[in-house]
Amino acid sequence: MPEEERIKINNKKEAEALKKQGNELYMKKKFAEALAAYDGAIAKDPEEITYHTNKAAVYFEMKDYDACIQSCDGGIEIAQKGNYDYVKLSKAMARKANALVQQDKFDEGIALYGKALIENQDHAIKMGLQKA
Repeated sequence: MPEEERIKINNKKEAEALKKQGNELYMKKKFAEALAAYDGAIAKDPEEITYHTNKAAVYFEMKDYDACIQSCDGGIEIAQKGNYDYVKLSKAMARKANALVQQDKFDEGIALYGKALIENQDHAIKMGLQKA
């Protein structure tokens, strides 16, 4: 196996370990530490949308909706570059829509929920739209 490929695989494994650590910290409401873990995962594998949406979830819990939106935008931008997972894209869009609704930007949030549903007909997204 070429060295470049070996490094890429190792980085993905390290990123997943950091994500797992971030998830555990998030559940314990240790938000600063969770953000650091997700940032580490993004540094190791910047093209994985999940790390951006997990980071956005932390900001949402902290009620930092601008930072949540910015993190979601990072994931959405990655997806729009080309080959993407529509489920992960819809999750990023829905999380951003939820943050917009929290900022009383209802029209923008509802429109984005609609786009998320086009990507993936997920029940949780439908519920978020109903609450908006």
